[in-house]
Amino acid sequence: MYENIKIGLLGGDLRQLALARRLSSIGFETAVWGLGVCTAEIGSAVRCAGWRDAVRGSTAVVLPLPASQDGVQLNCPLAPETELRLTHIMNEVPDGALLLGGKFDSSIKQLAHKKHIPIIDYYECEELQIKNALPTAEGALAIAMNELPITIFGCMAAITGYGRVGKALAKVLCALGAKVTVIARSIEELAWAEINGCTPMRLETKNNVSTLGNLEGYDVIFNTVPYKIFDRAVLERLSKDILIIDLATSPGGIDSFAAKEFGHKVIWALSLPGKVAPFTAGNIIGDCILEILSREGVISQL
Repeated sequence: MYENIKIGLLGGDLRQLALARRLSSIGFETAVWGLGVCTAEIGSAVRCAGWRDAVRGSTAVVLPLPASQDGVQLNCPLAPETELRLTHIMNEVPDGALLLGGKFDSSIKQLAHKKHIPIIDYYECEELQIKNALPTAEGALAIAMNELPITIFGCMAAITGYGRVGKALAKVLCALGAKVTVIARSIEELAWAEINGCTPMRLETKNNVSTLGNLEGYDVIFNTVPYKIFDRAVLERLSKDILIIDLATSPGGIDSFAAKEFGHKVIWALSLPGKVAPFTAGNIIGDCILEILSREGVISQL
C-alpha cells in the first residue's frame, strides 16, 4: 500500500523495533539502524549497516522516545557504544522529509526550524499520552504487587492527581478491589472520581502551596503530580510502612532528601510504557506516526 514511501528509523529501544515491524507490515519501505544485535522480529524492515543508509531517500525520519537523553546524542540503548549527534542527522535529512521524535530538546527544534526541516514531536500527541496511561498504570500496579506484603484486593491506595495516568490507575485498582482515594485540586475531577467509585479528597492550596490531608492508614500512594506536594512536612507525618510510587515526570512530586531522612520507601517509576510493555508502547507510537503522516499529507487519509 505504501511501498514507495520510505521511513527511516534510527536508534531507540524495543518500542522502535515494534514500530519498525508495524510500519513494514502495512507496506512502508522501512529501514532501521541503531538497534544493536537485538534479534527480535522486525518483520520485513531492513537493518542498515550505516545510519545514512536508513536516512537516504526517506520521506520521514523517525527518532525514538526520547530522541536523546542529553539533548545532543541520539538515544541508542540497544547499541550503547553508538554515538551519533542529532545535528549530524539533521545535516542528512532529505529535503522536505519530516523529522519525527519524542521529547525533542528546544534547541534541537530551533535548529531544525533554522535549517527548514519540518520537525514534529510525537510525544506531544494527545492520543499517545492518553493511550500510554494504561501501560503506565499496569506497570505501577506490577510494582505495587511486587513490593506490598498484602494483596491489592482490600488495600488502601491513594492517588495524587487525576489526569490521564491517575484515571487509568484508579480504574485498574478499583477493578481489583482496592479501596481507592483520589486526591486532586479540581472539584470537577473529584466528582468524576467519586462517580467512578473512588473516595475524593481535596488537595488544598494555601499561599500557593499545596497541602495534603490525613493519609494515615494507607498502604500505598501513587503520585502523578509533577511538583513537590510530598514535602518535608507531609513526609514527616506519613507512616514508614507506606509504599510511595512516584509516576510524575521530572522533577517528581517527592522531596527525595526528606524521604530518605524519614526512612520512606520511594520508587521512582519513570517511562514505564517502554519498560513494561514496549511492544504495546511501540504500536501506540505507530498509531501516532500514522496520524501525523496522514495529517501532513504524506499518506492518504486513514
